[in-house]
Amino acid sequence: MNNSSEPNPATTGTDAVPGFPPSFVYPVATCHILIVAVAVLGNLIVCYAIITNKSLRSSPTNLFIFSLAFSDLFTATLAVPFDIEGLFLNWAWKHGEIMCEAWITIYLITVPTSILTLLAVSVDRYKSLKDPLNRFRRFRFITRKRALIVISVIWLYSLIFALIPVMGWRAFKEFVYEGVCYFPFTEIYSTLSSCLNFIIPLLVTCGIYVKIYLIARSQSSTFDKEISLQMRTTEACSRQTRSTEEKKIYLKNIRAAKTISIFVAVFFFCWVPHSFISITANLCQSCRAKIPNEVLRVLVLMFGYLNSALNPFLFAFRNKRFKAAYSALLRTMKARPLFTSSLRRRSTLTASTCHSELPDLQDSVVRLQLAKTKRES
Repeated sequence: MNNSSEPNPATTGTDAVPGFPPSFVYPVATCHILIVAVAVLGNLIVCYAIITNKSLRSSPTNLFIFSLAFSDLFTATLAVPFDIEGLFLNWAWKHGEIMCEAWITIYLITVPTSILTLLAVSVDRYKSLKDPLNRFRRFRFITRKRALIVISVIWLYSLIFALIPVMGWRAFKEFVYEGVCYFPFTEIYSTLSSCLNFIIPLLVTCGIYVKIYLIARSQSSTFDKEISLQMRTTEACSRQTRSTEEKKIYLKNIRAAKTISIFVAVFFFCWVPHSFISITANLCQSCRAKIPNEVLRVLVLMFGYLNSALNPFLFAFRNKRFKAAYSALLRTMKARPLFTSSLRRRSTLTASTCHSELPDLQDSVVRLQLAKTKRES
């Protein structure tokens, strides 16, 4: 691949695209292949678990998780294989101009959708924790319908931004020049893409998690004081039950926020090197000359692709409900073929095992409101 930092090939020729020795190509290609295999398998399981289980689909947060997994699957199946081919063919492009444009467009879609989806989930977590004692009396901030709208907007925005070079805003006319597929971006477009689609959303997301941390630290003592005060008043038993229920909801939101924060941290460490080096190479040609080609064109991008393979494992280790869904799916596949008609009756992927730990608070809201209504009557 020739990334966005590549100068105009009309002036540099194909010498700008280096060939790497076999001692570098084979280990790196092996890592790419492992990333693709793990990412495809892991994200397919995540998508399958959410699609086939109504209880998982009902959670707005899990809809964002599905969008993230689909984006990672998109990357692993449609973007990375061409990088692997480029390593072995010395970046020679054998698929024509249209496929080159499609490949570049896919690459530009997947990264913004991932980080913007994480930003949307972070905002939902923040709103859930900002007012934990009163939120259950109000309308929920993110409903399933709103989540679908936000996901659609994110994908539409990423698609439009990715199509801008195809529609004409690029440094030179051809995407394929002398048998090499280039990223013909202008310096302005490359800088805007890195800032708008990565750096700014990621900084905002990190800022949100700083606020979530401050809320978690302050609210932990607030609940204890609330319970102590309510136990001294009338209807102490019912009020204590209500406060206990509120604290359970709050703690679930804290665990959910921690899970998403791990996603943000992994995304940060996987993609920051690539974004930083790309911006540096665009704005400082003398600095670009000092960056080894192995790092500039291959290694930092490989770490970015690694993010697509890590996300499903973060679910498996951090979310007990997803882990239960994975285990039940594997047991079902071992017990009977997927084609048998009795699979649905024998499936252990029931609602009791597949509730998300990235909590949908609707059931808790209903219970608390019913308790309040009974006391008032």
